[in-house]
Amino acid sequence: MQYVLVAINLPVRNLFKQFIYRVPEDFPALTAGWRVLVPFGSRKTEGFVVRVYTEAEARRRMARDGAKVGLGDVKDLAAVVGSAPWFDEEMLATARWLAHYYMCTEAEAMRLFIPGKGSLRRRRVYEGGKVVAEALEERLKPRTVLAYVLTEAGQAALADTAGQARLQSRHKALAFLREKAPEAVTVKEAEAGGIHAEMLRTLARLGWAEKTEKRVLRNSYDRPRERKETLRLTAEQQQAVDAIRASLHQGAAEEYLLRGITGSGKTEVYLRAADEAVRENRQVLVLVPEIALTTQIVQRFQAWFGDAVAVAHSKLSQNERGDVWDRTRSGTARILIGVRSAVFAPFENLGLVILDEEQESSYKQEERPSYHAREVARCRCRQRGAVLLLGSATPSLDSYYLARTGAMRELRLTERPSGAVLPDVVLVDMREELAQKNFSVLSRRLRQEVVETVRKGEQAIILLNRRGFSTFVLCRDCGTALVCPHCAVSLVYHAKEQVMRCHYCGREEPVPLVCPHCGSRRIKFFGSGTQKAEAALQELPGVRVLRMDQDSTSGKMAHEEIIRRFRDGEANVLLGTQMVAKGHDIKNVTLVGILTADSSLNLPDFRASEGAFDLLTQTAGRAGRGSLPGRVILQTYDPDNEVIRLAARQDYEHFASRELQQRKALHYPPYSRILKLTAVDKEEAKARQLGEEAAAFLRQGKERDGWKETSVTGPFPAGVAKVRDLYRFTVIVRSGDMERVKEALWHSPYRDRKELYFDVDPLRTT
Repeated sequence: MQYVLVAINLPVRNLFKQFIYRVPEDFPALTAGWRVLVPFGSRKTEGFVVRVYTEAEARRRMARDGAKVGLGDVKDLAAVVGSAPWFDEEMLATARWLAHYYMCTEAEAMRLFIPGKGSLRRRRVYEGGKVVAEALEERLKPRTVLAYVLTEAGQAALADTAGQARLQSRHKALAFLREKAPEAVTVKEAEAGGIHAEMLRTLARLGWAEKTEKRVLRNSYDRPRERKETLRLTAEQQQAVDAIRASLHQGAAEEYLLRGITGSGKTEVYLRAADEAVRENRQVLVLVPEIALTTQIVQRFQAWFGDAVAVAHSKLSQNERGDVWDRTRSGTARILIGVRSAVFAPFENLGLVILDEEQESSYKQEERPSYHAREVARCRCRQRGAVLLLGSATPSLDSYYLARTGAMRELRLTERPSGAVLPDVVLVDMREELAQKNFSVLSRRLRQEVVETVRKGEQAIILLNRRGFSTFVLCRDCGTALVCPHCAVSLVYHAKEQVMRCHYCGREEPVPLVCPHCGSRRIKFFGSGTQKAEAALQELPGVRVLRMDQDSTSGKMAHEEIIRRFRDGEANVLLGTQMVAKGHDIKNVTLVGILTADSSLNLPDFRASEGAFDLLTQTAGRAGRGSLPGRVILQTYDPDNEVIRLAARQDYEHFASRELQQRKALHYPPYSRILKLTAVDKEEAKARQLGEEAAAFLRQGKERDGWKETSVTGPFPAGVAKVRDLYRFTVIVRSGDMERVKEALWHSPYRDRKELYFDVDPLRTT
C-alpha cells in the first residue's frame, strides 16, 4: 500500500502542517510532484504530493508527529489531477529552498509554479436561488479546433486518384493529409499548404478523411516577424559573448554581471548568448521587469528565433499562460520572455537565465511569499547547471558588490556601438521658475525644447513618476487633505473621470464641493500627476502626446499598442511614469524631460539614493540612441544634490563607491541582511502590541544567543500606516547572522501568527 504526504493548496497563511493520505490501489503509482484532490475538512481541495511513503514509513512518520489517530484512520486520496507530475525534481528543490529562505509554507511556494496558483476552480451549483452543491473543475482548459485525419479509405483512394486529371485536387489533398499523418490537420494548416477548407469537407463526406479535434496553443504574440538584424559586435560585446559561450559549453552554473552604459548594446549580447544556448540544445529564460518592456525585446528575439519564442506576463489569460507553460515543459519553446512570475515556468532543459534591468524593484514580490525573482533564478540555475546573466547600466549595489568581491564575473560595455555619445544634460532649477511666476509643471526651458524638437520632426519622452491629475486634494481653510477612509493615504484626483481614487484599495469618491471637515468651498488640487502634465503638453504647438501609466495601460496589449503608435510617429511626445524610463530604444527620440528629478530622493529609506540614481540615469539614456544627438532637461528643486549631479553625468562608478562607503559605515546591505516584520490588525492597539511582543522576543534572542552585528528597531507605524482598514506596525531586524535569527522565529509561536508578515531582504524598510 502506498501513502503520500500532501501539502494543502489553500490561499491561507501559516498552514505549515502537511497530511498523510492513502493511495487507493486502482490509482497510478505516484511520485513527489503530482497534484491530487484530497478530502480536507468538510470539502475536497487540491494538494501537492511532497513525499511518498511505504506503509511502514507512513506509520513511523505519524508516530514522530505525535498523531492521535492510527494508520487505519488515514483518508484516501479522492483523485489525481493531470496525467503526469506537475513538478520535477528541480522545481521541488526550488520550492523547498524558497519556503525555507522566505519563511513561508511549502504549499505557498509550490503554488507559485502553477498559472493562477491553483489547478482547480470551485464552482457553486444553484437551484431555486440556493447553493445545493459545489463542483471542482480544472482551471486550465485546452483550446481545440476542427481538424481532419486520413482514413483507410482515403489511403486507398490516394492510389485511385493518381494520374486522373479531374481528381488532381482531391489527390493533392489526400497526399497532404498522408504527409502529415498521424497528426490531424487543421483548416489553417491545410490552407497554408494550398488546400481549401471546402476540399477537406468533401474528403470527409466521401469517407476519405475523418473529422476530429486538435489542440492548439494560444499565442497572443503570433504576428509577422521583423527582419533579423545581424550587427557586427564590438570587441567588448564579443568578449562578453565568448565568456558566456565557454560557460554554456561546460554546463557550469556561472554568474555574470553585464554592466553597460545606456545604449551600449546589451540586448545584442543577450541574443548571441541565447543563440549559443539554443545551439547547445538548452532553453533560455529572459526576464524583464515590466510588461511595457516586453514589446521591443520580444520583437528582437522573434526575428532571431521565430516560433521558438514564448511570452508570459500577467495581462495574458490564465489559459494562455497555461499554454505557454506547456510549450516550455515540452521544449517546443526554446526561449521564454516574461516578467517576474515567469521565473517559475517548467523547463525541459534550462541553460541560460537573463535578467534585464536586474536592479528593478518590480522583480521583488511585495505580498507573501515575498520572493525576489533574481534569487529564485539563481537557485534554479544552480540546480540546473545553467548560466545566470544579470544586465544593467545601473546594477543594484547588491549585485555590484558581488562582482567587486569576485562572487560573480563582471562584463563591461563602455561605449555605444553606433558611435553615438551620451546625451547632454541640463539641470533646471525649479526654484527660479517659481520666482519668475512660472507655476506650470513644465519649465520654460523644457517647453522651448519640446516645441523645437517636434518642429524638427523628432520625438521626446517625458517622465513624471506620478499618475493621476493631482497628487492630493486639500482644503485651503482648515488645511485638511482628503484621505481614503480605509487607508492612510491621500486620494488622488483624476480629471478625466472626475473622481478621487485611492491607489491602494481602489476606492473612488466624487470631488466634494465643500470640505467635509469645515464646510469651506476653498478646495484646491495640489501636486502634478501625469494627466495634468498631459494637459500642459497638449497646449504646446505641434505636440501630439501619448500618456503611458497604469490608468492608460489596463488593457491586455495596451503597453505594446502605445509603444507601437509612438514608434510609428502617431505621436511625437510620450509622457509616462517609470514605464517610459527603461528598455525603449527609439532612434528618433532626441529629447528627454524629467519633471520631478528629486521626488524619490527624500523617501525615508536607505535605498532612496540608489533608486533615484537608477531612474534618472536610465531615463536620460533614452535620448540620442540613433544618429542624432540627444538632450536631457532635468528639472529639480535641489540642483546641487550630488546624486542628481552624478546621475546627470551617468557616473555609476563614483556613485556606487560613495554609496557603498555609507552602507558599510551604517551596516546596511550588502554588508548585512534585513528582515522586516509587519504586524497587522483592525485594532491599532493590537497591531502595536503584537509588534512589541515580536521585537521583545528578538531582542531576548540576540542577548541570549549572541547574534553577531544584530539590531532590532521598532515597532513603528508602517510607511502607509493603514491599508484596507488594517493598521500596520513594522519591526526591522538588521543582522550579520540572519540565518540564526530566522531559525529562532521559525521555531517560535510567531511563525504561525496570521497577523504577522515576514519580508526577507525587503527593498523598503518603511
